[in-house]
Amino acid sequence: METYKEFTFEAAHKLEPYSGLHGHSFKVSVHLVGDPDPVYGWAANLYEVEKQIEEIHKTLDHTYLNDIDGLSVPSLENLAKWIYDKLADKSPELDRVELKRGAEGQAEGCIYRRPREAA
Repeated sequence: METYKEFTFEAAHKLEPYSGLHGHSFKVSVHLVGDPDPVYGWAANLYEVEKQIEEIHKTLDHTYLNDIDGLSVPSLENLAKWIYDKLADKSPELDRVELKRGAEGQAEGCIYRRPREAA
């Protein structure tokens, strides 16, 4: 079973030498996988995950991303991994974080997946 939760935030950043200060509307999709709960059917309890997401949202929304600890270079890729890492310790069902910016049909983004087990 796969369950997901989406949230959005607005933030500014710069990626020198590629861009000056500018902002984006970001959309995040947090995906959790696992065996369905025998009563509720969900892979993860979204009520619990929402608490963690709210903390991340408060940290990111309407901020300058470069000033956030761990995001001195806030590329889409680094930001997706940062969000994943913030959720992973408390959400063992976390499979991936999808992050995109831009209008529908014009968007760009990336997906950070759970690291694979060593063979």
